[in-house]
Amino acid sequence: MTSIIARVTSTGAEAPLARLLTAPLGLDVWEVTREHVVLQVEEAQAGRLESMGYGVEQLQVTEGYVSSFATDAAATGYHTVTTLEADLRQLAERHPEIAELHEIGRSVEGRPLWALRVGERRGSDRKVAFLGCHHAREWISVEVPYRLAEHLLDHSSADPVQQWLQQGEVWVAPMVNPDGHEYTRTADRLWRKNRRRNRNGTVGVDPNRNYGYMWGTLDTSTASHVPADQTYVGPRAFSEPEARAVRDLVASQRFGGVLTYHSYSQLILYPWGYTTRPIKDAADLGEMRDLAEEMARLVKGVDGKTYTAQQSSQLYPTAGDTTDWTYGEYDVPSFTVELRPASALDGGFILPADQIEPCWQENRPAALEFIRHVLEAPEP
Repeated sequence: MTSIIARVTSTGAEAPLARLLTAPLGLDVWEVTREHVVLQVEEAQAGRLESMGYGVEQLQVTEGYVSSFATDAAATGYHTVTTLEADLRQLAERHPEIAELHEIGRSVEGRPLWALRVGERRGSDRKVAFLGCHHAREWISVEVPYRLAEHLLDHSSADPVQQWLQQGEVWVAPMVNPDGHEYTRTADRLWRKNRRRNRNGTVGVDPNRNYGYMWGTLDTSTASHVPADQTYVGPRAFSEPEARAVRDLVASQRFGGVLTYHSYSQLILYPWGYTTRPIKDAADLGEMRDLAEEMARLVKGVDGKTYTAQQSSQLYPTAGDTTDWTYGEYDVPSFTVELRPASALDGGFILPADQIEPCWQENRPAALEFIRHVLEAPEP
């Protein structure tokens, strides 16, 4: 059956866009605006949406979309599982006095999950974490945290980086989902989940719906209980070794803040995702909202790119994601940054390789501001 990329619009009150996000329709949601939702759907699903009263505009057949963006040249410059490990090892070996590479767990298929610890003091009580590539197809989410680690080490002898690394630690885990990432290179460029073999014969759990805080409390297209769906939450909280590895790292290190990179849509998201209600604690809400807006301002100051700061659920409802969990369990500033591009027509999940460096450059000051905010926070 043919798969298509489609722009879906509301044709009236009987077909609200919100229903696409809150009902268990099994949709692969790519992009959400007030005017439309972009989805990857089978033609039969598209027909079903039309029969429900929605306007469905085919943007491209998925196969043609992939072939036009996922060229050999487009893959140049992106890490593979193997080259990422080699480059992380090289960073640690070049800076042995301040960098250590840690295996924090193993994936479903047995691949090591790597985190680079950067800092002069081991066991500091001031620590911040950056994560990448929960979702396999989001290749740019590997490159930005990797380049952050590289930047910190290259600038470790000059302030403010030197001061941060003297008083605290920065942990960077650029590829949480190596099995899925490898599968996007060898079989299906748009694969999202890990490679868990589910009991009903389907494959994959969404690692970013598998965390324990409010896990399984939604049943929507964006947090599904159907194993075949792209956002399948798994059979239980922390069923997946990738999520458990992050859980155990956070539990052992007690980070003062966690930022996780995704793509795409150019957003800076803060909790909650599981509810439309805002964070109850006014001080926490103000801190995260203000910091998200400041990071968005810093991004725009580099080259004019607009990243929108908002509560996660304003994009779409999710339960069991990383930032709800780190804030809900540990009460620390927690953000999801959705990187370039702004739309599927600009490549969506298949960001052209010539945009890796500008994407990193525009996000660099925001990442550094997050580090500053966490590591220089006043003592409680």
